[in-house]
Amino acid sequence: MNSLFKISEIILYERKKRKWSQQSLADYAGLNRTTVGKIERNDYDDVGLRKVERILNLFNKSLTVADTGLPTLDQLKEINNG
Repeated sequence: MNSLFKISEIILYERKKRKWSQQSLADYAGLNRTTVGKIERNDYDDVGLRKVERILNLFNKSLTVADTGLPTLDQLKEINNG
């Protein structure tokens, strides 16, 4: 599953759990409602990470970077030389 799609699902779920409208979430995050709608629809064109982070922070969540399970080039070189 696309990670951005998962983020969109989480934001939509958390907003609805709190019974907030898109406008309320936008107001709390200091964004416009159109941006919230785009994020919830998994449309990240012209949406920066800081905007997504501002929304996630309202839900006590954050963005993280994780390995995808594929080896890095350095790891492959080490395997081949070892």
